[in-house]
Amino acid sequence: MDESMRAAKDGKNGLYLLAAVVADPGKCDVVRDGLASLLLKGALRLHWRDETEMRRCKIAALIGSHDLAHLVVVGAPINHRRQERARAQCMERLLYELDQLGVSEVWLETRHFALNERDLRLVEALRGKRSVSSGIRVGFSRPKDEPMLWVPDAVAGAVNAATSGGDTDAMDGFGEIEIINLNLS
Repeated sequence: MDESMRAAKDGKNGLYLLAAVVADPGKCDVVRDGLASLLLKGALRLHWRDETEMRRCKIAALIGSHDLAHLVVVGAPINHRRQERARAQCMERLLYELDQLGVSEVWLETRHFALNERDLRLVEALRGKRSVSSGIRVGFSRPKDEPMLWVPDAVAGAVNAATSGGDTDAMDGFGEIEIINLNLS
């Protein structure tokens, strides 16, 4: 899973996106190798916001050539000062959807220790109210250590651009992306 956010000029009408890629763990190495082949010299990772439009299309096409499912929860409107609340609401919905698909392991891009702990407390609370099963495990990794995190980063970035009326060309390369809109007002 990875996130993207768009702040609004008024500070209150932005949006928060949380994207997930669903993959067969036994087929991830070929995806990792393909993504690594697109790294620019000296780069440690692919990061959607740093890529040119041409490279974004290439990255999307490579991702789209693999058997992956993409889910994105788009939460809006958000107040930029309530980003963590928006994250929790989007994560609750996305974890529910992933659990319904039978996903057993979820990896999030690591953040600060306290924020990771907040995410884990949310997962425990969701288990407690039976929104997600106890079988779903959540862990953290750094993008430079886990290239599969580059996929939801790219998907979230592309959906963010498309929802803002920006570039939609790259989005077509991913194949089907399930977008779930969540009203956060």
